[in-house]
Amino acid sequence: MPKLIDHETKKLDIAHAAWRIILKEGVAAASVRNIAKEAGITLGALRYYFASQEELLAFTEDLIHAILAERTSELFMVDLQPQQKILQLLNGLLPGADRGEAAAEARLIFKLQSKYTGKSYDAGRDSIYQAVKSILSNLVMLNLLKKDTDLGLETDRLYALMDGLAMDAMLRGTENRAEKTKNILSAHINSICKEPNGNQL
Repeated sequence: MPKLIDHETKKLDIAHAAWRIILKEGVAAASVRNIAKEAGITLGALRYYFASQEELLAFTEDLIHAILAERTSELFMVDLQPQQKILQLLNGLLPGADRGEAAAEARLIFKLQSKYTGKSYDAGRDSIYQAVKSILSNLVMLNLLKKDTDLGLETDRLYALMDGLAMDAMLRGTENRAEKTKNILSAHINSICKEPNGNQL
């Protein structure tokens, strides 16, 4: 009896192979030949699932954002005070978190790669940008933001801070930096929020 192949699972396996190469050697090394070798399949088999390198890399990037979006949803469900929850969520979306570390790093690699592809980066489909927008929306809904806060500016500012912290983690590593990162994020959130009865993060 012929072996049945779950096509979606196989596509995910190939995307994870591409992901591993990207983390080790960058997007430039993620040729279809190298990805096929990493996935343990023939080039012809890879072409069966993905017609081109562009299609495969787009699928891989979408997978990375889906994982980070799922991570965001999980962290929003944690039973903590709002500002503490936000701090934990932001930390959990950076390289060095217990989960999602590789996704956070791969996401930034793809973002940087857009500079060399001739395509403008679409922040609207970026899982970190969407998480930041959700965080600011929740702060508005809970009436925790300081009066007259420029919501658009603060969304962009926090998004830029997250990119900066992610880049710093990639370049300098995360060892012995967890407390510093937490303090930076705490200072930022406290700077835009009302004082919760004197009990800052």
